[in-house]
Amino acid sequence: MTTVREFVLDDLFKFNHIAFDPLVEVYSLPFLFPKIIEHPELALSVVAPDNRLMGFVLGCRIVDTEETIGDGKDLGSSHGHVSSLAVSNDYRRLGLATLLLENLRDKMNHRNDLFMDLFVRAKNEHAIRLYESLGYVKYRWLPQFYADDHGYDMKLPLSKDVERKSLEGITINKLYSFGDMLLYLIMMYLIGIRDLVFGDIFKEN
Repeated sequence: MTTVREFVLDDLFKFNHIAFDPLVEVYSLPFLFPKIIEHPELALSVVAPDNRLMGFVLGCRIVDTEETIGDGKDLGSSHGHVSSLAVSNDYRRLGLATLLLENLRDKMNHRNDLFMDLFVRAKNEHAIRLYESLGYVKYRWLPQFYADDHGYDMKLPLSKDVERKSLEGITINKLYSFGDMLLYLIMMYLIGIRDLVFGDIFKEN
């Protein structure tokens, strides 16, 4: 039986077999520590019966607006963000990523957040299918977001967002994304032509 619990600092000594997996984004400790310390209730682990770390998710909350009215009532809004998600190769295809993301979503709903979002590599089709199965949608394309790949910003409207206002502008974003993608392909084509032409000139000299 697996157990979902809050991530503890001791887990940092157990997650090398996950972090060094070639399919997992490797994050440095300076990235991980602030997430765990600032939002410990949103850093979750899934643990095997022998206490072996099977996977983890690190979430955070981002304040979008800070507004109050005369009596001090909070009118601000915030959203949740999935900073990191990883499951050990030994425990994949068991639904652990879904379990972690659903637990994190429930916590965000409890805090009355509007939506959750995350960034994912454009080439990571397996992860994208997982997120889409949980209700996330591709909100915008992020050219060269990673050093060696493009990315997507994906959003999941939460219970508070009954009218799905967090997805407003998605059509315009898709048009912009298409334009960015077309521009990128044209640039790559022109760079290829340049390298071909000047490469031949250098060879002749």
